[in-house]
Amino acid sequence: MAALTRITSYNILAQCYVRSSYFPHSPSSCLKWKARSRNLVNELAGLDSDVLALQEVDQYEEFWQPWLVERGYDGVYKSRTHLTKSKRDGCGLFFKRDKFELLARRDIEYNDIAWGRSVGYVHPEGSPEPTEAPVEADGGVNKYIRDCVGVLALLRSKTATDGYVMVASTHLYWDPAHADVKLAQARRLLGEVELFLASNSPIKRSVPVVTAGDFNSVPGSEVHSAMLGGFGGRRLRSAYAAAIGEGLVHGTDGSESSVTVGKHGEPAHTNVTPGFTDCIDYVFVDDGVAVRSAMPLPGRDEVAAGLPDATRGSDHLPLTVDLELWSR
Repeated sequence: MAALTRITSYNILAQCYVRSSYFPHSPSSCLKWKARSRNLVNELAGLDSDVLALQEVDQYEEFWQPWLVERGYDGVYKSRTHLTKSKRDGCGLFFKRDKFELLARRDIEYNDIAWGRSVGYVHPEGSPEPTEAPVEADGGVNKYIRDCVGVLALLRSKTATDGYVMVASTHLYWDPAHADVKLAQARRLLGEVELFLASNSPIKRSVPVVTAGDFNSVPGSEVHSAMLGGFGGRRLRSAYAAAIGEGLVHGTDGSESSVTVGKHGEPAHTNVTPGFTDCIDYVFVDDGVAVRSAMPLPGRDEVAAGLPDATRGSDHLPLTVDLELWSR
């Protein structure tokens, strides 16, 4: 059997968004950065994934980059844009340097939708970026200016011949009242993935695709459906849902674990707070990728009070899957 690649997608909750008023269910001691950072690195170290797709990464240069380097990771990071004076978190893709090398990257700024910029747009070198958002006829800021971002990376395996994979990490807009904005961002992401592959594919056969992140969209939503529809004739599927359907959710000892199943075969929850509990995080893969296992998620009773808690540093849960990327 070919070697497996473990991939984790995790919104780690940027400290710049942590307020006791936002998380009144969490003891104040659990919200302090010292406690949260300790829990987060313990979680990530325990998973020991080959590739990490992280969202809401702040304190990148001060904390996360040194820790990741020490743990054997290289990677790419894309900070949010700042037209709405947003907090300075971002999305990252990090990979074990003894297993992969970076061949190409592409940063995605979903604000480009507001300006009508084509997929693959590159800002002219030396030209200043706009400092004010475009406005609508009524004087309001264009609804597509949300400062959301993503990052794509083409990786080459150091252990498998012709072992290439394209991985994406993204964070779509949160507000359920703007489902149209999220759908436009999802479609942009798919278009960017298709063009990135066409521009950078080093081999004639299809390069496996893994698109991960916090999509802020529940199963069965237009965003979920769009992602499953894929791009350029290549359909995608949810790796964790596939693992559930095939009985491949396994604990660290290899034994099969139960998982609470929600809508459309997805896990019942990846984000857990008293005000909102549902599945909004996904790892989408194309049909050429074999899903071999997934790490279990805690049941609702285990996180009944909501997250973060004394052992989990984010309001999200890490989605971890073991994939056979070059099996077919």
